[in-house]
Amino acid sequence: MERILKAAVLGMGNMGRGHARSLMRMEQVDIAALCSNPVDDARHFAEENHLVCPVFDDFDRMLDEVPIDVLYICLPPFAHDGQFEKAAERGIHIFIEKPVALTAERGMAMAEAARENKIITQVGYQMRFGTAVKKFKEYMDNGRAGRPTLYMADYECNSLHGPWWRDVKKCGGQVFEQVIHLYDMGLYLMGRASSVNGYIANLCHTQVEGYTVEDTSTCSIRFENGALGSVCGSNCSVKNQWNARFRVICENMTADFTDQNHGVFTFTDKESVEIVEIAGDTDCTYEEDCYFIGAVLGEHKAMADIQEGYEGLRLVSAVVESSGQEGKTVRIHP
Repeated sequence: MERILKAAVLGMGNMGRGHARSLMRMEQVDIAALCSNPVDDARHFAEENHLVCPVFDDFDRMLDEVPIDVLYICLPPFAHDGQFEKAAERGIHIFIEKPVALTAERGMAMAEAARENKIITQVGYQMRFGTAVKKFKEYMDNGRAGRPTLYMADYECNSLHGPWWRDVKKCGGQVFEQVIHLYDMGLYLMGRASSVNGYIANLCHTQVEGYTVEDTSTCSIRFENGALGSVCGSNCSVKNQWNARFRVICENMTADFTDQNHGVFTFTDKESVEIVEIAGDTDCTYEEDCYFIGAVLGEHKAMADIQEGYEGLRLVSAVVESSGQEGKTVRIHP
């Protein structure tokens, strides 16, 4: 008989609701509980989706009263308060949205808790599951792409978002909250970063009350394999658009991505240039959820685990640290 996993979702904002809908589509999963503050967010979701399960506004009580195999932590960064460690100590496997914490030290503690309790973890880096990204990763893994040399990425939007997002003490900044997806993509495709030089600034929102996050950022990255990279972020761009574009130049091919599902691959390893266009419509949230559940069920090895979440957090923390030192080089790995 196929094993059915009991899942709980902590945090019923946009991300929590999206993951809960994904879980409801899976035959291997039953949603056993929802937890949100205010609790009405969880109750309304359950009612609207005809989901029969207990709802809570007290995380500890949910852990005590409901048997749980997997936990989805979908909280804004400032609301992380030891929930990861509490669940890990009970042997509960954890999916956690990014950023996993507001400091690298907290991220390290979470990674250590996962190792000590031997749980399976995954961080919400859904761009890894895009159609074009997966195809390009195949070319990298089988050697067709050749040596990676340069990674260039930019994230652009123009929105005030929610009040907590505008408060650097609650969200960490745009680099932590949004651009981190592109920093993770750099780590995923190019390998570990060894050093970074970064600058961040608030240029367009100085007159907006309560807006303390940066709206402009840029950095240069040196990867351990010798490759180089640059990542830029802006919240001063076109309104109602959220764009995450990136380009990877390898020895034998160049890949241009308009997003994780769409890319143009130009192969340069022969006399005549070969161009391949990749277009897909992958639901990356659903795909990453299926992958996590599959890892818990033993179908494959976990991807984007909490250790990788920590590496991404360490990288963006170094960008902010470098900016505070006028762009001084900050070493990440010796």
